[in-house]
Amino acid sequence: MDVMVLNGDGIGPEIMNAAIKIINKLHENFGLNINPVEYDIGAVTLDNGKWDLDHILDEARKYKAILKAPMGDPKLRNTGGTEKALDVILSLRFDLDLYANVRPVRLLPGVESPLKSYNNPDSINYTIIRENSEGLYSSHFGGLVLRDELAIDNQTITRKGTERISRFAFELAKKTKGSPKDGKKSVVCVDKSNVLRSFAFFRKIFSEVSSRYNEIVSKYMYADAMAQHMIIRPDELNVIVTENMFGDVLSDLGAATVGGLGFAYSGNISDNMGMFEPVHGSAPDIAGRNIANPTAMIMSTSMMLDWLGFAKFSKIIEDSLFNAIRSGVRTPDMGGNATTSYFTESILKNM
Repeated sequence: MDVMVLNGDGIGPEIMNAAIKIINKLHENFGLNINPVEYDIGAVTLDNGKWDLDHILDEARKYKAILKAPMGDPKLRNTGGTEKALDVILSLRFDLDLYANVRPVRLLPGVESPLKSYNNPDSINYTIIRENSEGLYSSHFGGLVLRDELAIDNQTITRKGTERISRFAFELAKKTKGSPKDGKKSVVCVDKSNVLRSFAFFRKIFSEVSSRYNEIVSKYMYADAMAQHMIIRPDELNVIVTENMFGDVLSDLGAATVGGLGFAYSGNISDNMGMFEPVHGSAPDIAGRNIANPTAMIMSTSMMLDWLGFAKFSKIIEDSLFNAIRSGVRTPDMGGNATTSYFTESILKNM
């Protein structure tokens, strides 16, 4: 099976190299039939005209799965001030209808949480389901700035979008082991329905969908209260479903509780296609220094393989990664001095 590989910007090619080496090792040792097809696509190649959005989307439609490294360069911006990399990222999500952004928040073995009461593996283990095709971020290609005096971005919430993301969240909850605290399976609807009609509508549609899943506990929480809950009682959480921007902000907060963005991985999923990527940015300040933590890229690769039906190979990646970390191999952001390449080689040896 061919998989589209987007090498991105900054540290993107370095950490993607780690993922490709692991995929190739799985092929050599265990017969994994995955062929990574690499593309030099990122903010830089978009800016210099090597690629345009239509060409990128035409290529992406050829694949069932995309493995994407972080993209972006803060110096490369559109006329309106937004980053050019977002043109690629959001086009892939919107045009390919990758409506479910799945962001696990999981404390990995060998990694310490800044939350003192939570330092056993999987003591924090829940998933944020972020609606990926509408919400406030759907204004990226629209919006209005009038005479340098007025700026308007519109939030879009539809019945179709809310129904399908709510169903996705409940179906995922059915497959989980429940919350770390008590094993109860639940979905929390996160919104600001006390302030905005669009969020009241989101909550209403969620409630309608929840009535079809009596075996799953349905809960409701405002976004600001959820931010507090994720710090104080993360072990009570199982699945969270929310709008695009809230999901973006809350998932970064969640990442901080499990060691930082270097451990934050994700999938963007439709009914028949998936794109898997680290949550963190391209970190141009450390690009080329061979010190980036590739864990999120590697876990995104594992997540992709699991989604494609290769659960056995996904488990091999995770076990090998966790064993490397437990043995004391850590990149600078983890308090160690291992280079990206040494960290990767340690994983490969465990395979």
